Amino acid sequence: MALGRSLLCSAATLLLMAGCASGGNTLQQTRVWDAYAACRTSARVDTNIQIDRVEPDGRWWWRTSDGSHGRQELDACMQQELARWKSSSPPRTAALQRADPTAPPVWKPGDEWAYRYESPSGNGTYVWSVDREEALDGVPHYVVKTGTREIFFRKSDLALSRETVQGTVVVKNTPARFYYVWPMHVGQTWDQTILEERPATRQTEERVDTATVETEETVTVPAGTFKTFKVVYRNKKTGTTRYEAWYSPELKQLVKLKENRQTGLQVRELIAFKLR
Repeated sequence: MALGRSLLCSAATLLLMAGCASGGNTLQQTRVWDAYAACRTSARVDTNIQIDRVEPDGRWWWRTSDGSHGRQELDACMQQELARWKSSSPPRTAALQRADPTAPPVWKPGDEWAYRYESPSGNGTYVWSVDREEALDGVPHYVVKTGTREIFFRKSDLALSRETVQGTVVVKNTPARFYYVWPMHVGQTWDQTILEERPATRQTEERVDTATVETEETVTVPAGTFKTFKVVYRNKKTGTTRYEAWYSPELKQLVKLKENRQTGLQVRELIAFKLR
């Protein structure tokens, strides 16, 4: 019996899989299995070739008793099914914890949030996945993975301390950068001055920001409709808006973000999630 592995067209294709996974599977695994089930049910693939294992990142392993016969048909059908889920609105999970805006959320390994983004410079998708907890200088942090990047959020308040790529520090904030302050309520405001270092490019920037929780809004994104706090971050020196973020206590994460970049406005929206 021959074994082979099919890697979807690209990593971007893998991240287009929308929806809410259940059980112990990741978002990518669940959508690959669902796509495969749809292909088998519709008889668009030869029964000679079968998918028998799917990696957490969405790569699948196939087996066949007749060389690679049927592989092209399988690849074509899987890509078609995954593209169809991209364009549909995924259901929201049925097992959300009660929203609590008075304290920082508790993240668990395996929590995932998938986003799509659009900007003048391009568009795509990505997944944030809580990988583990790790101490930095003795302080507990959550480590969130997206591709080869790891983002370190301080566990006590979700302040962002640093980012690494393949283990190398690419962003370091001193002090850790606050995105939210608890208890969260409309009218809340805070200032923060941080030193943002980018060792790889030897760049250092002092950021002086003012953040305000401006309103409560119900926001609809591809992942569903959620109650959120709208937080606006401004450059304190110039008054220009850096970000507008819609944070959902229910999902323990932002569901929408508008960011003013040098290349123009980038908009991100939640397309899927899974909470442990």
